[in-house]
Amino acid sequence: MGQGPPETPSSRLTTSVISLILPLLPAKDKIVRFRSTQIVSHLINTLDSVDDELFQPIRLGLLRRLRDKESTVRAQAVYGLGRLAGEADLNEEEDDSDDEENPAGGVLAKLLDVLQNDPSADVRRSLLLNLPFTPATLPYLLERARDSDAAIRRALYSRLLPALGDFRHLSLTHREKILRWGLRDRDETVKKATARLFRERWIENCAQPRDEDGEPIELPVGQIAEPSLAGLLELLERIDVVNAGTENGIALDAMKEFWHGRPDYCEHMEFNEAYWKDLTAESVFVVRTFNDYCHGDDSADSLIEKMPEVTRFAFLLQQNINLLVETVRRVALQEESEEDYVQQEFIAEQLLHVALTLDYSDEVGRRTMFSLMREALAVADLPEESTRLVVEVLRSTCGSNSTAEREFSAVILEAIAEVHDTIMGEESSNVDEGESFHSARSEVSGESTPRGPTKQTSDEDDEEKAIREIMVNMKCLHIAQCMLQNVDCSLEQNAHLVTMLNNLVIPAVRSQEALIRERGLLCLGLCCLLDQVSSHTSK
Repeated sequence: MGQGPPETPSSRLTTSVISLILPLLPAKDKIVRFRSTQIVSHLINTLDSVDDELFQPIRLGLLRRLRDKESTVRAQAVYGLGRLAGEADLNEEEDDSDDEENPAGGVLAKLLDVLQNDPSADVRRSLLLNLPFTPATLPYLLERARDSDAAIRRALYSRLLPALGDFRHLSLTHREKILRWGLRDRDETVKKATARLFRERWIENCAQPRDEDGEPIELPVGQIAEPSLAGLLELLERIDVVNAGTENGIALDAMKEFWHGRPDYCEHMEFNEAYWKDLTAESVFVVRTFNDYCHGDDSADSLIEKMPEVTRFAFLLQQNINLLVETVRRVALQEESEEDYVQQEFIAEQLLHVALTLDYSDEVGRRTMFSLMREALAVADLPEESTRLVVEVLRSTCGSNSTAEREFSAVILEAIAEVHDTIMGEESSNVDEGESFHSARSEVSGESTPRGPTKQTSDEDDEEKAIREIMVNMKCLHIAQCMLQNVDCSLEQNAHLVTMLNNLVIPAVRSQEALIRERGLLCLGLCCLLDQVSSHTSK
């Protein structure tokens, strides 16, 4: 701050008042300490500059009040020091000790310590709203999103973060934490403040119109930008939707609040042919969350018509599953990056989530989806999470009665046999279903690698065969586990389940490979639950 403009009657009066009040800061009476600290803090927050002769005494006096036993006094002290913090630390070359003789060192460090450790919520809140925004203070300010006091958390989301400016200056880690902590807060007002921040402030930063040079155009006060798909896609990219858009990710919660609070964007969405041609992680996530919102909100039923019909969607889904399988194979050959695989897997998973909510009353669409999912399930290279979702979609297309469950079980067992034969190669292609399961686990149940001296070529062949057997068991058991999680019928009344139990699950439980044994036990537990249901039903 230092020497300011020429003296005026107002500045001379202010200087005199502060000079008279400073000696009262350490008074014994708490009311005197409170009023004197309050006056000094308010005066320095209204001044453009403070005389050099008063700057250090003010700073020292307020720093000592940080240790006052009265929280009201401490709250006024941090209000004043928040104005001094930046300038004080720029010129500070003094010792950073905490003794009473020299409490001047490290104003900002002391204020951050108060922000983290002061027992009074009023003091922490006052400091939260008065600390300057700097790279050094920002992590400590954002940390208050986990404060024990709901008013402080609410102040952070409703006042501090909106005043912070463009959220894109924050790191990805900070953005993710802000959303996760706010949207999953136990206080409802904090959740609402976070939702408003996301759908009103953050989207505006991305959707703000720009001039020919790419510079943002300032809109009149109170006016919001027109709905922009490009802005929405950028917003999702800024929160790393590939990682934040999983089942437990925060992006799902954020977009649920977004669609609920932005009907203008709901009306603006159009999923035409051009939209589906080159899907990205962000654009497919828009489809998935929009579809979830339409099915979860009765007032948005009419918006479901924006989605393609079942038959059209089935072919879109098939294209992306085929692309995923091709990407898996290219990654295995090191022809494509791991990042491309992760993104393509995310796209396929989001489309499968949409398929779970479709109306299969149209018989043509239902049969088309059933056929495509049956083909996809038999693909050995399909990733596990996608396989789980394919099984669930297949189950929803079969119907809900007992006959449909038996058909579903039969289709799954056929797919398991095809997956086994695909992985094991031609040597297993001519065996029947029961023998196929048996051969898939026969040698894995014994030693996984041969013992004794053999030729190097024979060793490599045996090792490769053992690895293939482990792969086929893991894949088949995963499909079986997904099936068992989607049936309700009794075990004894479904011959397909009994066949799978005897020929796949029980041999897996007896395997000497720990991974196979673990997955076999999961399937056995699910079979036991179905058998228990059967026992209760018979009683």
